[in-house]
Amino acid sequence: MTDVIVIGGGLAGSAAALFAARRGHRVTVLESGEPPPDGSPDDDVLRWRRPEVPHARQGHAFLALATKVLSEEAPDVLTALAARGAVPVPLQDDRPDATVLSRRLVYEGVLRRAALAEAGVDFVHGTRVTGLRLSGDARGIPRVVGVRAAGREEFRGDLVVDASGRRSRVARWLSDLSLPVPGETAQPCGFFYLTRHYRLRPGRRFPSTTVPQVAELDYATALVFPGDNDTFQLSVTVAVSDPLRHRLRDPDTFTRFLSAVPRTAAWLDCGEPIDDPAPMGNIENRWRRLLDARDRPFVAGLVLLGDAAVQTNPTFGRGTSLAFSHAQELARVADGAAEDPLAALLAFEKWTAAHPGRWFGLQLATDEARFAQLRAGLLGQRAAPAEDLPNRFVRAMAVLREDDEAVRSASLRLYNMLMTPQDLMADRVVSRRILAFLRDHPLPEPPLEGPGRAAFESLVTGGSVQELSPAAPHPAPRR
Repeated sequence: MTDVIVIGGGLAGSAAALFAARRGHRVTVLESGEPPPDGSPDDDVLRWRRPEVPHARQGHAFLALATKVLSEEAPDVLTALAARGAVPVPLQDDRPDATVLSRRLVYEGVLRRAALAEAGVDFVHGTRVTGLRLSGDARGIPRVVGVRAAGREEFRGDLVVDASGRRSRVARWLSDLSLPVPGETAQPCGFFYLTRHYRLRPGRRFPSTTVPQVAELDYATALVFPGDNDTFQLSVTVAVSDPLRHRLRDPDTFTRFLSAVPRTAAWLDCGEPIDDPAPMGNIENRWRRLLDARDRPFVAGLVLLGDAAVQTNPTFGRGTSLAFSHAQELARVADGAAEDPLAALLAFEKWTAAHPGRWFGLQLATDEARFAQLRAGLLGQRAAPAEDLPNRFVRAMAVLREDDEAVRSASLRLYNMLMTPQDLMADRVVSRRILAFLRDHPLPEPPLEGPGRAAFESLVTGGSVQELSPAAPHPAPRR
């Protein structure tokens, strides 16, 4: 049995607490915020204040990898999600893999309540961690044995888990102890996020329950997130350098633009808004490691979990799946952490590099190409397509999956993180079809799904959908 202290009770922290406790460990979760309120799913969204989670009310996709981890570690949570109105959607009729359609705070509320009810888990709400406590060492490496909280309260344990999210203060905590700060790789995502919530009109149904639902334009992205209890979210991302980005915070302007995008127009037609567009900025891809440049540890008894370790572009919906798989591995590593905290850190960092780190590398390459597209799109131009194989491969899949069932199935499994890019390359049927297509079309480009930049500028500065060219024709794919 290991005494585990978890800093942060969000999705990563609650999952880690639940999974570790069910393996027999004692867990104390230190959460600066409040517990979820009693009441309905709408109360979770409207009454649960989560200022420590800036993306709590943005659109979320809960991918099949997250569902798979829950089915292995806490299937009762999946049952509770369905009872709360979340909607499981199988990827294919003959497979158990499923996405879960839900608003973030409804999904998180179910998980938090399960962790709160779990024997062996103690939540301390309203507690802000201010530093780490050292005592002795582990094979010559300084060892963390607890944390300090505001008010000089201390909590001690065998393993401290920083699950405090993308705003983690771990660098400051380590610096205060004259220890090295985590090595970081960071890349600004370069976009500004806006999300609005809707509810279906009486008698209407979701146009589709397939995830993802994305319309990618040269200068912006429009996304649909079907949710629980007949709700859904529509999101828009535009470049942080776009001089018109704040215009979209106006509800009428937000609606005018999304009405001009065929994919989102269908959703606007069947729903009523229940709030105003909510912004989020300062988004980045970031990987923190408790190892030096030579992969040597400089602290023991501490690990980084979820977004505190690896955070990725949220429009791909990978955060919860990465957090749950990370928490699952943490529960395994915790088994030996009391006896050998240094070995636990090394094992966890190695696993992080091999799994979340692999997705992080893919995200960097994907976003680099997307940033170039956004910069050109602001000028009404199309950027030259990226020529590296991963980006070409993904673009070819986007073209082929419309008519090829095998490619479509592989594309869904890749998006849902049930298949890695390496697995895809090893799939002889799919990889050969894609590579054959690339031989004939070296630089494929999927068609754009909505108005060009000039039409967008007209829309957000007071134009109307009717002022667009007839039928707003999509450019033909450039290959």
